[in-house]
Amino acid sequence: MSDDEFAVLDREADALELHFEKELLEGSFYSFVKAAWHLVEPAQPFIPTWHVEKLCAKLERCYNGEIKRAIINVPPGTAKSLIVCVLFPAWVWARNARKRFLTASYGQHLTTRDNQRCRALIESQWYQARWPVKMQEDQNAKTRYNTHKGGWRIATSVDGVGTGEHPHFIIIDDPISAQEADSDAARNGANQWFDNTISMRLGLNPCIIIVMQRLHEMDLTGYVLAKPAGQYAWDHTRYPMRYETCRCEGGTVHPDENQRCLAHRTDPHWSPDPTDIRTGEGELLAPVIFPEQKVRGMEISLGPQGAAGQLQQRPTSLGGDLFKMEYFAGKFVDARPKIARSARGWDTAATDNAGDWTVGVLIEEEFEQVIQDGKKFLRPTGRFYISDVVRGQWGPTTVDKTMRATAESDGKRVAQREEKEGGSAGKAVIEARVKALKGFNYAGVPITGNKRARVRPFRAQCEAGNVYLVRGAWNAAYLQELCAFDAGKHDDQVDGSGCAFNSVLLEDPPKTTSITWGY
Repeated sequence: MSDDEFAVLDREADALELHFEKELLEGSFYSFVKAAWHLVEPAQPFIPTWHVEKLCAKLERCYNGEIKRAIINVPPGTAKSLIVCVLFPAWVWARNARKRFLTASYGQHLTTRDNQRCRALIESQWYQARWPVKMQEDQNAKTRYNTHKGGWRIATSVDGVGTGEHPHFIIIDDPISAQEADSDAARNGANQWFDNTISMRLGLNPCIIIVMQRLHEMDLTGYVLAKPAGQYAWDHTRYPMRYETCRCEGGTVHPDENQRCLAHRTDPHWSPDPTDIRTGEGELLAPVIFPEQKVRGMEISLGPQGAAGQLQQRPTSLGGDLFKMEYFAGKFVDARPKIARSARGWDTAATDNAGDWTVGVLIEEEFEQVIQDGKKFLRPTGRFYISDVVRGQWGPTTVDKTMRATAESDGKRVAQREEKEGGSAGKAVIEARVKALKGFNYAGVPITGNKRARVRPFRAQCEAGNVYLVRGAWNAAYLQELCAFDAGKHDDQVDGSGCAFNSVLLEDPPKTTSITWGY
């Protein structure tokens, strides 16, 4: 056989090998990720992990139309953006270059970066040898490029300029940054952008993929999961850095809120991801990439609340952040103090069956009777009691009636205080309430400083072990909100507690030689 004939056979063998490789990579996104990795991450060799394989399988189902709404919550550094925003669109175009992508993140620079990395992969010699997808010359830009088959990819930002075109895939990667997690404006802006902009891009019945780390109970993941299920339910993938198991007796959510495990006390809807292959409490997600020492360093750096959200994909720390569950261990009592100085702090809302809650928290400072030189005195014991919480989502009329009924039940000795919002509207509310609660010790309290600063005096007493809870049906929800602060969806009970404590109980106790108050 001549050299030319051998060369022909070699070329035919190479073509056949390339054909089979091409079929393998088109049929398996995970195989594609492994094969293309060196082109998008040349400095870091591909390390096989079970969670990447699971994510690839999930995205295959998105491509096949089996999943139309997907949420992926995984820790930072686990290649989520690389897989979802760079490799997945390139794999889709290998199969069908007509598909259209709209990608968004909290920053335009991030979506532009991933746009460029994806384009560089598609234009690489390796990719072109297998899938000759061509870019139209007039649209080969950083934020938008079109394929020769009519597909396109557009990069925008959350709250950025919307487009009038309709994609097949909408990928939202980190809609808010970790630095914006505490900002109501940033979170609400991202959620409203999703409602107002994404809802207008559904002409081709696209698959919507949200990939992010959890930062707050009402980040975009929390927001869409809290909404009523529409035509398509959300397929939710949640892989924490450390595996968590339910510790409720029998492995099911205990019907008594006070007897639930910490995870279910913090979030009654929490459950381990059924696709998570781990079984042991605390088992690491990818120990080869994130060994124990590295994970511990991240947990220390992020703090309890940051680690709960960004690493565990549960935006409320089990132990709490500013307030910790351990502060209240063994602090439950059956009765209110017999002699006390009392204040109920109100944080009011005005939407019936929705939105924020109206809350009235009754806090009491305990006093004891002492006799000195034949005279009776009262002195503080140093203990404070959360004796009662009134809470509901009521309209203005019901709020007024509830506050009046609660004041009557408390009695005139209990101070009623309400945080006074700024502006003329806040002033008008307080003035109206003074009239409605005539005869009671009611006053509006000006708001100063941020929420954390306002609640620190109360928190200091909790940390010192001086705060007790009178047993009641409200206990679990109250502690859940305190320990979720300020990554939780609601903070009304925290505000009410701070209002009661700061406006009355920080004042000097009354000087008296006779017992004239108590209950």
